[in-house]
Amino acid sequence: MKKLNFYDQLNAATLLLVSPEWRKVKAARQSAVSFETPDVTIPTEIRTIAGRNIRLAEAGPADAPLVVLLSPFPESILSYTGCWEALTEKCRVIAIDLPGFGASEGDRKDMSPSAQGAHLAAIFDELDLQNIHLVAPDVGMAAALAYVLNHKHRVTSLAVGHGLGAPGPFKLAFMVSMLAKFGFMRFTTGLLGAGPLIAFTSKLGAIRNRANAKQIDDYKRAYSGRAGEVVYWFKDFRSRAKELAVRLKEIEIPTLVFWGELDVMFDPSNAEHLHAALPQSKLQILPEAGHTSWADQPELFADMIIDWVASGHK
Repeated sequence: MKKLNFYDQLNAATLLLVSPEWRKVKAARQSAVSFETPDVTIPTEIRTIAGRNIRLAEAGPADAPLVVLLSPFPESILSYTGCWEALTEKCRVIAIDLPGFGASEGDRKDMSPSAQGAHLAAIFDELDLQNIHLVAPDVGMAAALAYVLNHKHRVTSLAVGHGLGAPGPFKLAFMVSMLAKFGFMRFTTGLLGAGPLIAFTSKLGAIRNRANAKQIDDYKRAYSGRAGEVVYWFKDFRSRAKELAVRLKEIEIPTLVFWGELDVMFDPSNAEHLHAALPQSKLQILPEAGHTSWADQPELFADMIIDWVASGHK
């Protein structure tokens, strides 16, 4: 089983030292009641969909409302382990590792919102999914926005957060801004490999949650040897965000905007700008939660999605 080794932790610690946001997050982590993600099995499988090997998981009553969860980065669909049982009790849930992320096949050509939106269109069409409640944090947010803006979609509602696409001042953590601005930062990050990136995000992005051994093993295996490809997601980051932001008024789908109050990677002010720009939106700020709010507050997150799907989006 792969672990975060000394090399990973040392490089992550170096990145944290130059991250001005770390002091705030460190204090919040120290005062919070922390917990390790419980060992819950998510029934993953690899399917060939639209010519790609895509990892997904499916569970829950077949006749229940359909919730589709999109993977974050540098995690995978196993990041939803903490809320999986609660969600699948009330909903039919399909979790998907986006192409190029998690354990799904892909490369740098997939590292843009438009490419991911096209992949979602192909995946949903081939699986013949209808009336989707699409839950899309982090990289999934931009993919979901691009999908509904550029394709004949199958979505009943959106739940998005912690990603790019918000208008106004797009406030990012120092290291995220550096990845977006400088090619040498993306090159260096790719050379360091996935381990330091996972270790760094697990500290700066989480307040209460500590990933379990199975999750860490999955994340390291998922991105082993391809960190250099995946960091291309940050290339032209701000211009791609602006391309989505200027079209938000076209999205008339009921949208839940969710954010962790202590997210320093994508500041919560982005949530307020996003909420203000969308024609039909509701804003939910999750307390004592960072960038991975669904992992920091799994019970609150599951209840929020279940309520949204049942009646909140109507």
